Amino acid sequence: MRAVLCAWFVLGLALGSEAQAPAGVLIERTLAIVGSQVITLSDARVAIRLGLVGSDRAADPQAVTQLLVDRELILREVQRYTPPAPSEGAVDARLDEIRAQLPGANGLSRVLDENGFTEARLRAWLYDDLRVVAYLAQRFASPSTPTDTEVSLAFALQREEFARAGTTFEQAAPALRERLVATRRQELIADWVSDLRRRTEVVILPQ
Repeated sequence: MRAVLCAWFVLGLALGSEAQAPAGVLIERTLAIVGSQVITLSDARVAIRLGLVGSDRAADPQAVTQLLVDRELILREVQRYTPPAPSEGAVDARLDEIRAQLPGANGLSRVLDENGFTEARLRAWLYDDLRVVAYLAQRFASPSTPTDTEVSLAFALQREEFARAGTTFEQAAPALRERLVATRRQELIADWVSDLRRRTEVVILPQ
């Protein structure tokens, strides 16, 4: 009987089970399942409203599902390797940043209440985000340094832009080198996350 009940529960998730308010407004839905972790509509809405997955607060919940899936995949790795835990002060500072971006004295509470979130749950989210940042900084700390040829090519591709600004190659080279390192790091992370997807059962539910 227990197995049958579990099967029905999983089937309900796979069908995109929904909860609605009395007025017919959709308040919950399963958007994706990563391993055994469910990503819900409220997760996506709060992430968008509070800028937890980027700066586009007009994004659609389905559009951020992939970002939340990637975040969950990385968190699974973080749990395995346990990087140093962030301080409560770091979490407080991040929470204050979010609170300051919202209008009104109760802006944060209003967003959380509207989406069935609590401040404790948000703090846990921010705590995990800081762990992810620390883990990625540790794992991808030293991408290969761009060669002089690569820096020269990057300058040539943007020569007109630099010419308008009156910037010489010598002046632009340090920033270009940093930009190439950052781009290379992002490519390494993207390839790694793609590999995590291949090794983890990920279900994106039709909407």
